[in-house]
Amino acid sequence: MPKHRNAILAGTALCLFVGASTPLKAQLSDAINDAILGGGQRQPQVENPQAPPPAEQPPAAAEPPVSEQPPAAAAPDPQQDAQPDPAAKADPEPIAPPAAAEQPAAADADPNYSGGGPAPMPGAGAPVLARLTSGDEPSLGTGIRLSQEEISSGNVGFRQMMEIGRHLFTQSFTSVEGYGEGPTGPREQKRHQMNGNGIGPMAAFAQIPWMRVHGLDAQACLECHNVAGFETPAGGATPGRTVRPDRVSGAGAVTSAAIINPLLELPAPKWVVDAFAERGVTDPGNMYAVFLRNPPHVFGAGYTQKLAEEMSFDLLSQRRAAIDQAVQNRGQWYEIRLNSKGTSFGRYQVRVDQGAPAPGELLQPCGSEPGLTERCDRIEGVSEDFIVRPFQWKGIASNMRNFVRDALNFHFGMVPDELIAQGANPDPDGDGFVHEVSIGEVTALTTFALGARPPSVFTPTDAGEVAEVARGRSIFEGRAGGDPSVACVTCHQSSKTVLNPVVRVHDPRPDQESMRIVARESSGTAPVLTVTENGVGLGQAAPRGLPLPVEQEFLEGGQTAAQERAVAAAATAKESTGRQLPAGAAFAFNLNMNTPFEDRVFLAAQPRLASDATGAIVVPLFSDLKRHKMGRCLADVIHQQTDRAGVFVPRDQFVTRPLWGLADTGPWLHDGRALSIRDAILKHSDNACADNGSGYVSEANAAVAAFQALPEADQNALIAFLHTLRLPRDTGFDAVDQNR
Repeated sequence: MPKHRNAILAGTALCLFVGASTPLKAQLSDAINDAILGGGQRQPQVENPQAPPPAEQPPAAAEPPVSEQPPAAAAPDPQQDAQPDPAAKADPEPIAPPAAAEQPAAADADPNYSGGGPAPMPGAGAPVLARLTSGDEPSLGTGIRLSQEEISSGNVGFRQMMEIGRHLFTQSFTSVEGYGEGPTGPREQKRHQMNGNGIGPMAAFAQIPWMRVHGLDAQACLECHNVAGFETPAGGATPGRTVRPDRVSGAGAVTSAAIINPLLELPAPKWVVDAFAERGVTDPGNMYAVFLRNPPHVFGAGYTQKLAEEMSFDLLSQRRAAIDQAVQNRGQWYEIRLNSKGTSFGRYQVRVDQGAPAPGELLQPCGSEPGLTERCDRIEGVSEDFIVRPFQWKGIASNMRNFVRDALNFHFGMVPDELIAQGANPDPDGDGFVHEVSIGEVTALTTFALGARPPSVFTPTDAGEVAEVARGRSIFEGRAGGDPSVACVTCHQSSKTVLNPVVRVHDPRPDQESMRIVARESSGTAPVLTVTENGVGLGQAAPRGLPLPVEQEFLEGGQTAAQERAVAAAATAKESTGRQLPAGAAFAFNLNMNTPFEDRVFLAAQPRLASDATGAIVVPLFSDLKRHKMGRCLADVIHQQTDRAGVFVPRDQFVTRPLWGLADTGPWLHDGRALSIRDAILKHSDNACADNGSGYVSEANAAVAAFQALPEADQNALIAFLHTLRLPRDTGFDAVDQNR
């Protein structure tokens, strides 16, 4: 009988080629906060240090993007008329060659650790402990258990959400609250099948609750996200280093790498079996690992999610604009250039024939929408559903909640309620526990992850180091001679701008997401997980026909681009005496953390990136958030499914990893194979391994060759610049003397 526990307790200037758009005033203002988070006076905000504007950034591809990035002098002011965002709106026209525009680089927005800001907690002085707790205590106790109903009713404040989220991130889940799987769990069944004679390959794991291979590999998020680099404490007798004390939300070490093998569950996900069959492998049962993943840091995740969502709005609106034009002029091909925030995603072509049905609101991925004749092979670096996915190394999760939900299940066997369809077995992992993680608890953990402070840039004081770093940045940005088209910045773009600073944690309840997620068929009474033939892996997939949260928000916002949405939000804002969540949101907060709602902000969440008077934020993440072909050496064994069923990322493609925080996150690359930054650069090339006959070619070959051709001093200067991209210090530890 399951043990029930109380849960008081979720165009490009649509530049169809000769397209033009009417300049828009992005009138972002405090009205956005009034409408979404309640009104109130703005609190002081952290200022950014002045940084010298870099020279013009080279185009991101042979065919440069149409749009411009924000000016280098300061955070962009969307209220200016000077140059509209090309992703805002334009009328598509029949195919004609577009004129490309140069893309100037945006200024850095480095956190300032000496400025003011919203009142942080705790205050100065030694911390006072309520009590010293034991690791043997359950993590989900009174005061931590949380329902989504409590959150949605407005009874849970920002500070409470962050505290509960931090608790869930750092504490160890135990067997008394549902950690692991029971005898009928999909991984436990496979384990016992492999050990049928008592000496199988999993024999050593027969009597223990964890596996290490294919999940059940940790008890807490912190176990894999705890690397934040090193420091040399002041006043020491030697230059000896030690680990930094502020490691919550950091990256992972070699021992933390996720060893993912979906074949180690019963039944194995069909898409995995099919993928091996496509490679001619009919019995892959001897595979130890299918995917290896190096845990990335979580810092700045809220900014990253918001950027990706706004870019998705742009791409979705561009596709819709081309389709609408094709519907009005049936039989005529239309093409539109896909572009957002300075990143080009290729072109999309569409034709609607006479008599074909008009498409509905929610479009199917390119090539599968009835009534449309589409050409999808010119789309670059984004899936066929036009969703920019910023999370996981290949761009698998479209939002942080999807990743958190899946990680709880995969790493701990803590099954979130939202993965269990109504009427299905309430104990899908067969361990005798139900309601292991509530919707509200997933919301709190996601909020904490999205609220983490952004990475920083270290500024050297030695004149020689200053000069070397400046030289390195010039090389990185293609301003130091040579061919700028192969500079690092062509993919690792210096910055992008968030227009609307309110970030959402989506609510899985309004559309009854768990009821609509397709569950695998089970045999007999064996329980199943509510996923689309995707097992318990990272990246559980929603079925076709179910809008992803970013698509739902796009539809509710009138299917408009990011800048127009920002204007509409300001124009329709209404006075509010209390906090109101946006439609479809389980929780929301302002990334600037400067409204009355974000009271008593953690020091661990400070400082925030600077924003202009409209709330817009320049985010120096050093990524185009686009997937690129990385060649034969880095290619995975098989393709990987995203958080939408049937949408896969090819073996050789990976999303451009944001470089902010790079210096403190070794080992490097998706599987931790690079033990130095220099090694990581060289391993971008196909020359890093023997030709395996795959035919994959890395887009970075020319960039690596250019790096190798540099004089040694210039190579060192480039790496010196990369060494300045650091994980952010938690100033709450400034008084900690590690040499005491």
